[in-house]
Amino acid sequence: MSQVSKILATKINPLSGKSEILLRLRHGRGITLRAKTHLFVSPNYFVRQRNGRDAPGEIVVKSRVTSPEVIQAKEVRNKIEEMCRLFEERIYEEKPENITQDWLQKQVDMYIYGDKDPNKVEAVKPKSFFDHFDDYLAVSQFSVSRRKHFLVLYRALQRYALYRNYEISFGTFNPAIIADFERFLRNEHTFFFEDKKASGKNTKQNGANRIPVKKYRAVFDKFPECRIPKQRGDNYVKGLLIILRTFFLWANKTGKTTCNPFRERQIKDSVYGTPIFITDDERRRIYKTDLSYDKRLEQQRDIFIFQCLIGCRISDLYALRRSNVITERTSKGDRKCISYIPRKTKEGHPVTVYVPLNETALAILKKYDYMKDEALVDNRFSRENLSKAVRDKMPASTSVAPLFPLIAQQRYNEYIKEVFRACGITREVSVINPTTGEVEQKSIADVASSHLARRTFIGNLYNKVQDPNLVGSLSGHKEGSRAFSRYRTINIDIKADLIDKL
Repeated sequence: MSQVSKILATKINPLSGKSEILLRLRHGRGITLRAKTHLFVSPNYFVRQRNGRDAPGEIVVKSRVTSPEVIQAKEVRNKIEEMCRLFEERIYEEKPENITQDWLQKQVDMYIYGDKDPNKVEAVKPKSFFDHFDDYLAVSQFSVSRRKHFLVLYRALQRYALYRNYEISFGTFNPAIIADFERFLRNEHTFFFEDKKASGKNTKQNGANRIPVKKYRAVFDKFPECRIPKQRGDNYVKGLLIILRTFFLWANKTGKTTCNPFRERQIKDSVYGTPIFITDDERRRIYKTDLSYDKRLEQQRDIFIFQCLIGCRISDLYALRRSNVITERTSKGDRKCISYIPRKTKEGHPVTVYVPLNETALAILKKYDYMKDEALVDNRFSRENLSKAVRDKMPASTSVAPLFPLIAQQRYNEYIKEVFRACGITREVSVINPTTGEVEQKSIADVASSHLARRTFIGNLYNKVQDPNLVGSLSGHKEGSRAFSRYRTINIDIKADLIDKL
């Protein structure tokens, strides 16, 4: 009997973050052969244990997101499985005297390289533009959200190259290519049309009834997005180009290339409107409105008000636990505070933010004291799903228990809009359409979201102290942040007071 097992090398390539897969073939009682496969995979996709016990190595790829890393892992998995089946059968056909210690390595080399010398093949094979992009992603420390933006650009570049039948490389990238790629980003949504047969079906799924035109179908099938591209706004396109420029700067700095087409191709600043937020009076009105007729609405209202009082981003709000509530000694006595490290700066220059809690915030926390005994399921609280919570997800102590009954972030934003309407906060505000760039009038209830809570915290504090560094120490903005320049024009009360002095 013969069996091939898979082993992941302990050495990790510092550039790609991947390790080589090794094979071990046991044949009969006395033959054990080993070989390098020349195939690499991220340790995240390699399973060494099953149910707490050591088991034959296995490559497992469960992610539904189609990314270059996932595609590569699946390709490696398929090749390794085919090799294992092939070698287990082939060793039975081999004469015993031919089964030497290097037999398995020769079989692997023949499978991977055919009759060519593997050393020579590796030596002459130059890295492509996208190979360098893979290296950049492997060595860079990005937050999860920023990494997703880089992968959106990566796939867009792949589609652009295939659509234009053009091989992208450092040597051929120039300002004209950047301009053409920008047009591609702005026009990609026009490469799809409505499928009348699918109209009316799956209406809740974004782009469910839109399919690529015939010319573009093979391109999008090879490098798809999880959602059909919509018309991209000016700021979004500029953001992708800035990411591409960042990659070129890295390539220049590390000696990958001396080419930088952005020296001749400037990117204009993004255009943002005046930050929209609610006043202190509107915030108090929302908090005091009786919403007891809808328990879930009342809960999400309380969470929104708490976010308005600490000013964190939604990602940080959902990561808060009981252990984030600490006691700090002040000149006026002990004071309860929220302490956290913003995720946006956690992997770069981590700074701990301390936000003292006022009476309203403390009252909201006390209202949800019962959460210290509840469980988390996929980072969300749900009574219906408590039965699905495994033992190690149950809070071992109150310090790891959630602060509030959290729901999916998208649903949280929908509830915020409903709260505004229920509380009568519907005044019209001027907003810039992110796609067309035109100014539009909308109800504040229609544009309300979790980030409006953060703007409310920043805007109301800034109007009181006019000190960006002081406010930044509470909001997590870095010192000298340009974000505060947009808050200097928003307080109509200050303007009215000045006019009255004329």
